Amino acid sequence: TKSLARLAEAAACLGAMAAAAAAPIARQIEACLKRVRKWDSEFLCLGNKNEAFNVPRPEEVLARITANLDYFCVNYAICLAIFALIAIVVYPQLLVLVCVSSGMWYALLTRPANLKVQVGAAFLTKKQLQMGLAGVNAVVVLVFARTMIFATIGASLLFVLAHAGFRSVPSKAKDKLAQDETREP
Repeated sequence: TKSLARLAEAAACLGAMAAAAAAPIARQIEACLKRVRKWDSEFLCLGNKNEAFNVPRPEEVLARITANLDYFCVNYAICLAIFALIAIVVYPQLLVLVCVSSGMWYALLTRPANLKVQVGAAFLTKKQLQMGLAGVNAVVVLVFARTMIFATIGASLLFVLAHAGFRSVPSKAKDKLAQDETREP
């Protein structure tokens, strides 16, 4: 019974440590998600005639893109993730690559931290195995799916830049830019 009590105490301690380590990450994710702008009224300008999409003058294109990238950065990240998920579903080869590499990473990451594998006369640590697996994954992805990946990256970046360029800067972002400009000097 003492060993069960010690085991329960150790499990509770490990659980508390895991919760303490996950707390800062959860706070960072929560802070990031608070920056998501409203999809209908702000991002897509549905119902806002004064802050709609329009063609900018050449001298204001860069300022508009910069302001919109800053203001809508979390929305753009979500759009990029959606593009990636659509590509994985549309291209079955990517789905197979994701499943196989995820399984390999799961198999490696669930091993104990003191894992050592003997290859010839050398012993490889878990960290070395992770670096090797990352290299193998990168080579396999570039060999088998480079066209699909580069096409997806290009399409998603074109979407983001087109939105940032044609979307007029929201008034909330203009207020923030004015505050930042007054603080700089």
